[in-house]
Amino acid sequence: MIRVLIADDHNVFVEGIESLISGTSGIEVTQRCYTVASVVDALRKSPVDVVLLDISFPQIDDGLGLCEQIARTYPQTKVIALTMHDEASLIKRMVKKGAKGYLLKNTTRNELLQAIQTVHGEKQYFNETITHILLNDGPKARKSPTGMGMKPHLTPRESEVLSLIAQGLTTQQMATHLFVSAKAIEFHRSSLLMKFGVSNTALLVKSAMDMHCID
Repeated sequence: MIRVLIADDHNVFVEGIESLISGTSGIEVTQRCYTVASVVDALRKSPVDVVLLDISFPQIDDGLGLCEQIARTYPQTKVIALTMHDEASLIKRMVKKGAKGYLLKNTTRNELLQAIQTVHGEKQYFNETITHILLNDGPKARKSPTGMGMKPHLTPRESEVLSLIAQGLTTQQMATHLFVSAKAIEFHRSSLLMKFGVSNTALLVKSAMDMHCID
């Protein structure tokens, strides 16, 4: 029996993933954790085989740090990132921290089960979408027309969020406009800051304008 721990700070999502796994022969959800501390405590008390971990738990650095801690302290436990983030830089960072698989939250039941079985069998799991993102990272980065530096590759959603940031919308206004949660907007904002190599929104907008990423 493959013992699975689901680590995510959204109760509804955890319940949804558990329902996908429920009834599967040979796989059982034995732990549900909503905080970093609860994951650490659960692993200390009872070993599991696979952890399905949201990178933003609740912040990106928390998920990365927890992944590294699990890989170092419990090498027999395999971590699969289960997240909404599709940025190549985050995928690479997560793998460097010890993740053995990477899935987006729109994954199918069959793919989720295949990933669990694959990493439990001491192999890595990256589906076609993640592989494509990794293969197309870097070489496609272009010089900006103004010569201000490398123009980062943005996902369609990141481009939308960047445009709304430049228009001066608040986080909640952007969330309402795009029909997503405020937390999702913050995820994309953090990713944009990282990709442009800046520390705040003002510098983000300036850099994006200099590189003609926005008008």
